[in-house]
Amino acid sequence: MGSLFSWLFDNISNVLIAALLIACLALVSLYTCTRDERDAALQNVAIAIEANKANKETIGALEAEVMKRDELAAAWQEELTKERKARDDARRELNALLEQNESVRGWSSERVPDAVWGLLK
Repeated sequence: MGSLFSWLFDNISNVLIAALLIACLALVSLYTCTRDERDAALQNVAIAIEANKANKETIGALEAEVMKRDELAAAWQEELTKERKARDDARRELNALLEQNESVRGWSSERVPDAVWGLLK
């Protein structure tokens, strides 16, 4: 054991240099692994950013389409409301005529000629 200590004492600078080299090699290896992981993470972030941009564009297009469809649905609803009001008004007028006028009641009970039905189809 004494000879080991004397050898270490005599070669302390060599031992320290060897230990320093081993530590440097370990640090270089650790740095290389960390750098590779960092590069992979940065690549994944870049892919995610591109995917998010594409998703935002798609969402924007879908929102625009929803707005167009909502406007169209509102216009159709307005048109449908007008048509229903016109139908109801026409029915009220016809019912009033039927109640007030004997000739209209007679006309409404007659069969519609085939030539007229052909025009209505």
